[in-house]
Amino acid sequence: MRKRSVISLSLIGVVAVLVGTGWLYWRGKFPYGHSHCCILNVRSVLEAYAREHDGRYPAGESSAEASLSLLHRSGDLDPYHLRGMTVSEETTLSILQGGGLLSPQSCGWNYVEGLTVADDIGLALLWCKEPLGHNGDRTRDGGRQVVFVGGDVRWVSGARWAAFLEDQKRLLAERSVRAVAGAPVVAGSVELPDGTRIDRLNCICTITETSGGPDFSSSGTSSGSLDLVWYHPPFQEGYVTRTLSFSRLISEPVTVRFTNGVPDVTNVVFRMRDKR
Repeated sequence: MRKRSVISLSLIGVVAVLVGTGWLYWRGKFPYGHSHCCILNVRSVLEAYAREHDGRYPAGESSAEASLSLLHRSGDLDPYHLRGMTVSEETTLSILQGGGLLSPQSCGWNYVEGLTVADDIGLALLWCKEPLGHNGDRTRDGGRQVVFVGGDVRWVSGARWAAFLEDQKRLLAERSVRAVAGAPVVAGSVELPDGTRIDRLNCICTITETSGGPDFSSSGTSSGSLDLVWYHPPFQEGYVTRTLSFSRLISEPVTVRFTNGVPDVTNVVFRMRDKR
């Protein structure tokens, strides 16, 4: 009987050690718990917000985190995604449902307030305050995903992180007056077949674009709720031609030529006609 008791106690001890080891591993790998608070979802909502607010990302509140909370007030982002990966959903839910805005202590995202879609696309807009992976796991090299102006998402390794932050300081100091104002390089409007002109489309449309220069050429098509403006010149000197279509209408091609980043026109008109 005593032997069985000893064996039972030994088994309990082994199980306890295994459970404890597993818990320590889990806490080490997921220091704030497992999460799928996807930075890609936040990126998409930020870009949609900017399109609806004249190219400006959320700004104007008491802190960057409070400004980011405007994505919840607009009804586009839930507390789960706004919390980031280091704050509990219960915390953000309580604050936001109570009509408040998040603070640096209640939001796990590092958000760079005051940027516009006219800014340098090398400027970072959002990243996790801690070096965590896509599921809240601690990254091996201390790196993390970063959202940039315009919606690009890239991985910045821990080895490059200090240099990345220094580069961000430089780019912020070099912001142009146009970028701060969120002003486009070229503004566009639409002329309907009856001669009516509009500056904004509230429908799904398609833009077909071709561009070229002395040593490059490209083409592509984009669909959705699209801007009618150019916020950035092409990377190389050359031209950009766009054709707009929506419903049963298609525009005449519109071409803008850039020299040293400066367009030959600052306003263009997409003149629409029936596709038939």
